[in-house]
Amino acid sequence: MLLKKAHHQLNAAGDTYNKAIYERLLMIEQLFMDSTQFSDESHLPEIGSQFKQRFRNLAIVLSDDQVMNLYGTLYLTEKISLTASELRHLSLERSIIKMQKAGTETKLLFLKALHVDAPEKGIVIAEIVSDYVWGDPSAFAYNLEQCVLSNQYVTLFCAHQSDISLKKEFIEPITQEIKGEFDWYSNHEHYIANYHEVFLDAHFMTPRWLVVSMQSKADAIGNTSNLNTIFWGSVGLSILLIMLFSMIQIRRILVPLEKLIEGTRRLGNHDFSSHIDVISSDEFGELATSFNTMTTQVGEQFEMLTALSRIDQEILSGLNIDKIVYLTLIHMNKIVKADVVSITVLDPDDAGKGYVYELAIKDHSVMTADCKVLDSIQQLLQNHSKGMWIDCTALQQLPLEELSREGQGKNLACSFLLPLNWNHQLVGYVLLGFVHALSRSQENIQYINDYADRVAVALFTKNREELLLRQVRIDALTGLPNRFLFMEQLQKEIAQSQRGERKLAVLYVDFDRFKMVNDSYGHAIGDELLCEAGERFLQCIDAGDTAARLGGDEFAVIVCDLDSSQAIQSIAQKIILGLAEPYFFRGEQNILTVSIGIAVYPQDGANTADLMRNSDIALYRAKANGGNQFVFFEESMNTEISKRLMIEREMRKAVSEQQFVLHYQPQVDPKTNRVRGVETLVRWNHPELGFVPPGVFIPIAEDTGLIIDIGRIVLDGACRQYREWINQGICLDYVAVNVSVKQFRQPDFFQMVESVLKRNELDPHCLELEITESVFMEDMQEVLRMLEKLKHLGIQLSIDDFGTGYSSMSYLEQLPFDTLKIDISFVRKINENGEGGTIAATIAAMAHTLDKRIVAEGVENQAQLEFLKKYDCELIQGYFYCRPLPADELANFVAQNHAKNAHFIPSHHPHSQPIRLVSNAPS
Repeated sequence: MLLKKAHHQLNAAGDTYNKAIYERLLMIEQLFMDSTQFSDESHLPEIGSQFKQRFRNLAIVLSDDQVMNLYGTLYLTEKISLTASELRHLSLERSIIKMQKAGTETKLLFLKALHVDAPEKGIVIAEIVSDYVWGDPSAFAYNLEQCVLSNQYVTLFCAHQSDISLKKEFIEPITQEIKGEFDWYSNHEHYIANYHEVFLDAHFMTPRWLVVSMQSKADAIGNTSNLNTIFWGSVGLSILLIMLFSMIQIRRILVPLEKLIEGTRRLGNHDFSSHIDVISSDEFGELATSFNTMTTQVGEQFEMLTALSRIDQEILSGLNIDKIVYLTLIHMNKIVKADVVSITVLDPDDAGKGYVYELAIKDHSVMTADCKVLDSIQQLLQNHSKGMWIDCTALQQLPLEELSREGQGKNLACSFLLPLNWNHQLVGYVLLGFVHALSRSQENIQYINDYADRVAVALFTKNREELLLRQVRIDALTGLPNRFLFMEQLQKEIAQSQRGERKLAVLYVDFDRFKMVNDSYGHAIGDELLCEAGERFLQCIDAGDTAARLGGDEFAVIVCDLDSSQAIQSIAQKIILGLAEPYFFRGEQNILTVSIGIAVYPQDGANTADLMRNSDIALYRAKANGGNQFVFFEESMNTEISKRLMIEREMRKAVSEQQFVLHYQPQVDPKTNRVRGVETLVRWNHPELGFVPPGVFIPIAEDTGLIIDIGRIVLDGACRQYREWINQGICLDYVAVNVSVKQFRQPDFFQMVESVLKRNELDPHCLELEITESVFMEDMQEVLRMLEKLKHLGIQLSIDDFGTGYSSMSYLEQLPFDTLKIDISFVRKINENGEGGTIAATIAAMAHTLDKRIVAEGVENQAQLEFLKKYDCELIQGYFYCRPLPADELANFVAQNHAKNAHFIPSHHPHSQPIRLVSNAPS
């Protein structure tokens, strides 16, 4: 008993001295770090008096072993070499303690990096005044010896320099633990000792020291014996006093009963902290003890239920995850008294990432940090849905970042790992670590599960809400904001710009000919392109701006805090160039362009609706100008849009009210001057506006799809008129009617043409369809199939406006067309002197090589005619011969022409009465 108390005293003395040494080292380190704050050897510090009291010298040792003494003179008994781990430790702005033997003394050296980012270039070294570290020997108890040993069991310091011998071979095997006790004989005297480890490796990269507190057994027991006498005397006196008070208490039998009643009342008022202090061994004492135990248990359960209720309220009210996790950590720690308490929340978008909430045991604050959650940990959690205990050995092998930080896992004897699951989904896990092994109470684990279930519900609900919110506000394909979120953000930016009197711009962006990608490569490739485009958008805009996908191939950008129009032009040009970089589909390089419409707040609109509408109007203008450009909104565009809407509205009425009339322009054989056929041209005779130019209404008809209905009207009217001319004796080889791309692609186009021919009793060989080159840009196989059907029916085929669009030499040999029409733009380039007709001549030569006929449109003068005759152009159309005429005027013109040129026999055309259908291009 006395020996045990003596060891207890030695243990307390050693523990106090151990902590004092460590605290002094930390203070010295702080002084060392503060006094050596300089960037290099050219900016040396001023050495303060406090530094000189703690250190003997200060020097810089460079990589070439050159020593620069800053204070005192540094003598090194051996070269200091640093390992890779020590260099890494120095790069973290930490210090290292090194020891060197100097005779009978051991020097203590503090080291830090001269350059943190390159510690190998030089180190700063200071020798510590060891007396400050060990303390004043006179302050130690005279009958107690305190010694400090190195990891090699070399004595670094002893308080009284006694002749007590501690040999390495004796002490090494018995001091492997963090602390302990032992006894031995030295110089025929029995000694007892306690030791404590000074753990320096984590902070100073230095092997441990041992603080050994020792005393002769005789002195220890002698002191304790005196204390024992006093102790037992006090105990005897206490017993006498207890007996006296017990006798008094027995006489007052009603006092315990009153206290029990009072305790019951407090319990009813939810006061679980006050216990009944009835001290007796009779039934009242047992009842008081049971009552106190019950009060404690009920209080713990009530506190747990209150905490669970608070967590439930947080879940139902606002889903504040930080607060829910904090409450859970606090109350879990109250239950199990763990040394490490943390909850890791998995990232719902990336299960490999997590966010750790760790409770600081001392002040109950919560530390947070990002972490990685390896697949092995997730698999382990999924395999142990009810939690698992992990011992010390397995814990060291577990790749948990929570335990690797600052070496926490090294000191834990065991831990409990509990997954947070809800609806079969892992949303996080709980980690409880214990320095000392403990009894694994199933009741406590059940409490932990109750808290864990609440956190799991909160996390799952939060993740689901965020997912639903993301689905509502984020484009699923590109990850960019969708139209809803874009409009919401635009409203906020307008409000901020209004308060700060700043400008912002809305860029409406649309791909040019994106439909070609979907038709040619499929929608899957189109989606990949949109995803890549979304990434490029983010690279083209600043961090404070917003890019969104509005739908299809339409995107929009909000540019805030504009200071000039040049800034928005720069951003728009950057987007155009960035999106025009090549895209690679199935190993092929493709280039797509975009058009951008720009509206600026506040001059182009003071609200979201006006800005979006006006930027859309500007986008339409950019596309109408050919695309691959940006256009700023102008107020005049509103007038154009209003006019366009009026034209569209009136044109729909024109279709139903048959306001369209047909004019015909002769096509003449230049060798005979005889009219061979006519081209049908549609005109719109509006009851109020008069004749609306084709260049005005045809593009709108193409955009709105009305061109399909107009095309049916023109086709039927031309064939019907041709039949009337035949009945009147007007002999024409063919009549020409325009076919638009949209009309050509109608599923019933072939049946419609066949039906019109039958209804007007016309031979299919009398019909020649002229189709613009743009029809060949999409689905070439389907186009070829349709042309073959028309050719097989007997209809003649012609390519209109050749050279102005998709001019590919490869398709000229594949397509079964008969005639090639030179566009008016090439004819107009022919000058009075016959120059400028190179392209027209080339087209004519190529067509003749392929055994095709040539029609030149837009011929207006003799020079153009002579040039085309020179290159054997078979047919001429233009104002040189005749402008487009109504049907009756055209009949008179043809009759006069044929009468004048009756001696020429029309032998060039293979059919006596062909009818040609050509595109609805304005003429």
